[in-house]
Amino acid sequence: MIFLVYIFLSSAVLILYGPYENMRSTIIGAVLTSRHPWYIEYFYSPAALAKYKPVTMDKVSEGSMKVESYSDVHNNGIEVIPVETKKYSGKLLVIHDPKRVHVAVTKHINNVGQTVSNMVKDANAIAGINAGGFFDVKGKGTGGIPMGMTISHGKYITGDKNKEQPVIGLTEAGALIVGKYSYEDLLKLKVKDAISFGPQLVKEGQPYLMDSDGSWGVAPRSAIGQRRDGSILLLAISGRGKNGVGASLLDCQKVMLDNGAIIAANLDGGYSTELYYKGDFLVPPSNPLGERYVATSFIVDRIK
Repeated sequence: MIFLVYIFLSSAVLILYGPYENMRSTIIGAVLTSRHPWYIEYFYSPAALAKYKPVTMDKVSEGSMKVESYSDVHNNGIEVIPVETKKYSGKLLVIHDPKRVHVAVTKHINNVGQTVSNMVKDANAIAGINAGGFFDVKGKGTGGIPMGMTISHGKYITGDKNKEQPVIGLTEAGALIVGKYSYEDLLKLKVKDAISFGPQLVKEGQPYLMDSDGSWGVAPRSAIGQRRDGSILLLAISGRGKNGVGASLLDCQKVMLDNGAIIAANLDGGYSTELYYKGDFLVPPSNPLGERYVATSFIVDRIK
């Protein structure tokens, strides 16, 4: 027994402090995006961990704040595309009319979160995926306080109105925006729904992350993107179980590019990841305890 403990501890020390940078970055990244990120903080200083966190988004200049209009898109179709590799599996939900996608917020704001499936049911929607980050004090997982800017159906919910912050949002005309924006910028662009997370994955049809993702390691992942025709892409990838170990941000970026995304961003992942459609899970949560309580989700309206 003592020998086994010695092997475990020596292996852990070798991984955390030895010469194997690729293995270390993968493990640290996975822990940082798990439900218990502070575990790794016992072993490294904030400065040492900083290099494992990717740059989230670019500041958007005044001159480039022009977005497409998809007001004339009235295609009610929704497609489900399987995503399968040896390492992970998942589903991509393609919503052809982007104006059907909105941000839902827990009805118990600043107290506790809701599951994605409950948010979908409460809104009488047809689909949903977990969205932005939330404050999770010591892993209690209450999910009641959204992190960063949050706007739902044109209503401001949370966020600092006086500084630029990472935003993933949708305009009234159905355009997906990703970048660092001020609240005033969002008003000018007529953003009706927004959350904060990242990093960006695709920009102007090109990969945003080049050779490295920071690293955030491999884990269950969620992401949102948009094609040139306006279709919204909602991606969820399983991990930490029988359906694979999960995906890296670079993996998610590739899936988005392979499916025609011209813009895309990473959403909250780990145990929060799930994709719900027509009363069932296309991608069930990896959490052994079931659905996690989250602060926000992207939901898809039913046809009216």
